Amino acid sequence: MNKTLVFWAVVLASLAIYYFFNSLSTIFFPFLVGLIGAYALDGTVSRLERIKISRNMGSGLVVLTVLLSFILLLMVFIPFVHQQIITLAAKAPTLADGWFENAKPWLAEMSQKFGSAMTPDEIEHKVSEHLGIIFGWSLKLITNLLLSGMALANIISLIILTPIIMFYLLKDWPKFTASILGMIPKKHVNTLLLYAGRIDKTLSDYARGQLLVCLTLMVLYSISLWAIGVKQPFFLGFMTGFMSFIPYVGTVLGLLATMANGFAHFEGWNQIILILAVFISVGLVEGNFLSPRFIGERVGLHPVWIIFALLASATWFGFAGVLVALPVAAIVGVMIRTTIEWYKTTKYYLS
Repeated sequence: MNKTLVFWAVVLASLAIYYFFNSLSTIFFPFLVGLIGAYALDGTVSRLERIKISRNMGSGLVVLTVLLSFILLLMVFIPFVHQQIITLAAKAPTLADGWFENAKPWLAEMSQKFGSAMTPDEIEHKVSEHLGIIFGWSLKLITNLLLSGMALANIISLIILTPIIMFYLLKDWPKFTASILGMIPKKHVNTLLLYAGRIDKTLSDYARGQLLVCLTLMVLYSISLWAIGVKQPFFLGFMTGFMSFIPYVGTVLGLLATMANGFAHFEGWNQIILILAVFISVGLVEGNFLSPRFIGERVGLHPVWIIFALLASATWFGFAGVLVALPVAAIVGVMIRTTIEWYKTTKYYLS
């Protein structure tokens, strides 16, 4: 009976925790990022302490450096994307005219085949007439989305609230960990330290592996885009590689930015095809060699488990879930493997 009560208590507690965090998902993001940042940067602050810089001062310097770096990236990336969209909107009618000239024979054939009342020239005139309006409206829509209430709130919370949370967590991190350890029953301390040690090693391996993957992708994308003649290849390659720490999402954003750049400086369909070929090729290298070698093997995550973790986290927690999907999956994997090791030492398994 006691075991049954414990089981249902664990189930109910898990459901309560899930619904608690799900109900607060709109304000959860800055706290989540702050916690991840504090965990990742604690080692840096500790090293500053060893060279006689106080914990408070070191935490402030580290958080300020991260904040300024993030703001600098935004100041460079957002105007770049904005300018590419404006250039593309301005050149859209000219591009459309060129494409229609090439497509006229095909349009004429389709008009005769399906009995269309409009000639290819009339279709071209209608589309060219409204193409600039369409791009202008699209630009306005993107601007409105970026400045919408939720997006603006997320940006403000990320820039203002997250550094504050990260600073307080960083400066008191040793106290937090000591308090948590002090609440654990003495007989379970060694077991907890075993789990914590393995989780910490796994997350450290994940961080180092992800850094290696991003750096390698920066080089691959930059050189490849430069080789096919894309404008601003090193900036686009750097940003695509940098954003690749968000699995799949970073690559898609990089592809969209590069395609917008390609159409804004359109010189022929060959380059557009080459851009697609570059992203597909580098994506295959990442998926079949880089990520398995630097991340999968280090943290013990099977590709199927990685895909499931990404989809499940995105479904439950949205964009914030995508950011933490792989670290959380790595933690769960460590706990499952450690539990299986313990299970294989029990009398039930050995009998």
